[in-house]
Amino acid sequence: MRFEADDGTQGDGFLDLERGEIQCSSLDTYPRHGIDAPLALLEEKIMRRGAAGEGDVSQLSVSFGEDVWHLLTVDLSIARLLLLEITLEILVIVLFALLLFVVDMAESSTANAGATTLLRDKLLLSLTSVRLSTDSIFGWTGRGSSSGMEIAILAIQGWFHWLLLSVAGAVIVARALKPLRQVVFSPDCCLTDDELTIRMHVIRHNTVTLYNMQLTLILVAGGGKQFNLPLPNNVTNVARWTSALPMNTRHVIDETSPLHASKGLLNTIMHIYVAVNATDSNGLPVNASMVYYSPTDMFYGSQPAFREAFSQKGFIFPRVLRGYKFQDQIRMFRNFEAKDAPYEKPTKLPLLTVDFDSMGRTERCAKSVNHL
Repeated sequence: MRFEADDGTQGDGFLDLERGEIQCSSLDTYPRHGIDAPLALLEEKIMRRGAAGEGDVSQLSVSFGEDVWHLLTVDLSIARLLLLEITLEILVIVLFALLLFVVDMAESSTANAGATTLLRDKLLLSLTSVRLSTDSIFGWTGRGSSSGMEIAILAIQGWFHWLLLSVAGAVIVARALKPLRQVVFSPDCCLTDDELTIRMHVIRHNTVTLYNMQLTLILVAGGGKQFNLPLPNNVTNVARWTSALPMNTRHVIDETSPLHASKGLLNTIMHIYVAVNATDSNGLPVNASMVYYSPTDMFYGSQPAFREAFSQKGFIFPRVLRGYKFQDQIRMFRNFEAKDAPYEKPTKLPLLTVDFDSMGRTERCAKSVNHL
């Protein structure tokens, strides 16, 4: 991931985070120029890597069957799942062909000279039992009737192949029904003297509407203490949200807020959680979250290893930016070339535009004393 250099003097004016051209120690307030939509998923992975388990992990298992099902439906990538399916199909064909060959050799005492031809015939028979061979492909020739043992083996192979296809189909359906990510959070949150602000966008805003959205904000301060950060006017749910408009989730900092200077928690902020639960227009659940880390937190945010884990993937870690606010993202229509030109009243839709490029861009508050 490349970022515009502050001085604009290095090469083409851009710096590469993955190559180490930007020092991790300088990322506390380094300007961000994009949405960084995959950042929430990456943050979850790095958070899990940040705490390694030890001891007998199998004691956490409730059921071996559930562990295997989770592996197939969640952990394995699509490419590895397809590779597993193809490998198992080949194993079934080859192993049962060898079994048919051994049984026929034992029953008929075929001479070694005909063993190669017999093995080929049994391989074609095994392919036929899994519906991968037809007479139109290999040509029809007469053959002796199958023995009772061969019929039993072919029946077992057909049942085993049916079972394999049934499991594969169930896995495909389970993965297809997995809810998609429908919202993206701003890569940083802004903390001023007056409020904490987090931006959120509906990803597929042209076709998706979210209903009954429940937003949760949690502050984690020194010692791991957690504090609820309520939304203004005691709002806990948003009835509906759609279109390209951003949702600015705010927590007002007053005398009752844990972030008020009188509470003494500002300099002990570790991270801030945000989570949203909703139902989309297809009736599917929507769950998303993001964690923003204080650059001065000794446990996570200031650790070089933690920052480098993000920079190796080309991202800056999600930060709590104190003394910063988001840049304007919504633009009304007017002639910007003419000084003090009035806003124009649109005669047709759209009524305004939303600049996605500005979603993650911030600027320092001139009057704020809530700086790092």
